[in-house]
Amino acid sequence: MDDKTVTIVNIAVGAVNFVLIAVNVYMLVRARLVSLKVVPTIPQDRPALAGDRDTYEIRIEVTNLSQFPVYIREAGVRPRDSNDEPVKFVAPEGLTFPFELKPRESARLLPARNDDMRVSAGRFRCAYSKTACGRTRSGTSPSLQQQELNVYKSRHASKLGAAWLHVRHWWERIRY
Repeated sequence: MDDKTVTIVNIAVGAVNFVLIAVNVYMLVRARLVSLKVVPTIPQDRPALAGDRDTYEIRIEVTNLSQFPVYIREAGVRPRDSNDEPVKFVAPEGLTFPFELKPRESARLLPARNDDMRVSAGRFRCAYSKTACGRTRSGTSPSLQQQELNVYKSRHASKLGAAWLHVRHWWERIRY
């Protein structure tokens, strides 16, 4: 091999090493960050409340994707109108806020008894969860959008308004 080929091989190996070091540093920093998955869901066993087909009870499932335990301080859903207060959820049975989520563990939260999801605004932006260290993570799902659509239709909305709501939900799926 001549010197030119050896130099090119050395530069290529050095570039590959640089990329691998950068990826390792990124993964190391990412492993130390709080990572939560917040998903609003509608339970399949009992979707309708009080026989009303147009409204659904929303649950929030919070999963700890971090490599260390995380303490959940608060969870709820944020309404579309920024002037309204968020609807708070209660901790799972036998636990109180703040409660600990071990790595790769999840908890399903229910709405508080005094917060009736059907009577409130019914139009929610996203579900959120706050940790004891001050981090807030949010998430949305087709379940939350379907609940918003059901409430909207139950108020005798126009077909044009329902079509506009479908378009907005389509754009939100792309954005998140």
